[in-house]
Amino acid sequence: MALNITIPGGAVQLQGTEIRVKINTDTVQGDLYRVLLKITSEDAKLDGMPQILENIPDANGDAWFDISGFLYRYFVPSFSSTGGVLATERDDIPALISLDIGESYVDANSVRQENWSGLAGAQYQVTILQGGLAEFDKNLYTEQTTNWYNQFIVGGKWLNTLPSGVKIAPTAAAKLWCMSSAAVALNLTFKADYTLQDGTTGTITQAVTVNPGSIYEFNVDPATLGLDVASANPVVSYECYLENTGVRVIEKFTFNIDYTWYEYNTQVFAFNRYSGVDPYWFTGKVKTNFPAEHSTAQRTAQNTDTTRQRTQVISAKSGRRKWIVNTGHKSWEEIQALEHLIMSRQLWILDATTGYVVPVNIENSEEALGSIDDNLHDFEIVLTEAHNNRY
Repeated sequence: MALNITIPGGAVQLQGTEIRVKINTDTVQGDLYRVLLKITSEDAKLDGMPQILENIPDANGDAWFDISGFLYRYFVPSFSSTGGVLATERDDIPALISLDIGESYVDANSVRQENWSGLAGAQYQVTILQGGLAEFDKNLYTEQTTNWYNQFIVGGKWLNTLPSGVKIAPTAAAKLWCMSSAAVALNLTFKADYTLQDGTTGTITQAVTVNPGSIYEFNVDPATLGLDVASANPVVSYECYLENTGVRVIEKFTFNIDYTWYEYNTQVFAFNRYSGVDPYWFTGKVKTNFPAEHSTAQRTAQNTDTTRQRTQVISAKSGRRKWIVNTGHKSWEEIQALEHLIMSRQLWILDATTGYVVPVNIENSEEALGSIDDNLHDFEIVLTEAHNNRY
């Protein structure tokens, strides 16, 4: 038996995008010959494991397996809504699987035989992130003969969908997410190059350790970084990136600080298509509602009824909080990035009164993304609490 495995998408892949594995065999023996693929959840995060799949090889000895349907899991990602710590390893987000290959056939005695290669090593492991690519992005990568892993993980991109240069308030959340493509832990240097209002520049530096196979949340809000936003000469912008012994390994991402006073400030967090959590800062008008629904039952009137009795009885009632939030004026790049917010399956709004985040769903995704007035853009988002409160 000579079997070989190929994993075209690389060592880190998105579950929502097709994950394919190719097994090649140079020997077909016995009757009902099949090649086998075993999927094992190494960190026990995936249910129903191990899974054993089988397929018939083609004339070239190739058998293809689409395994993405076996890798979905529902979980609530960990993230900070307030910052405070620069880098945090979020090992609850990625799931690690290992792959083994084998063959089965029926021998001359009509007995089914099954043989496994017993693969071992990191080259047969894949880290799975919850997310996926838009069809256009997948097709573009196909045209360019590359994939998401090479572009983002090996290519050193932050796992964010907000555009570089986004505006934030001095007190707003700011986050960046990354993964390392290295097979060993790396001692990296986080840097933030900042510019003051008078044009003076400087750099904040902090050492961080990044482990292989883990995703990291970087809280890069001004308070966590210790940037001066209160003096007469405050920081107006800063660029964040990671270096390894002086060589940049994660791209630069720019934040511009908006010191304008707004009556309303709304913070929304969205689990993005790359398994990071993006913070959105909105400055427009906010309206709150509490729509409720109820079911009634008929009660027969009694001779003993008082003025407090009713014949229409509410048998069930449910309600949920609703926020109608205007984004405020945003750049066209920021408005376009709201597509990622709309497509997110897990969103939260920060309750400014309690400091807790509340899970919400977007209810008006069919509306136009923005309107233009004197080159200013805004969009009204309807967010409904992701609970059906019965009391």
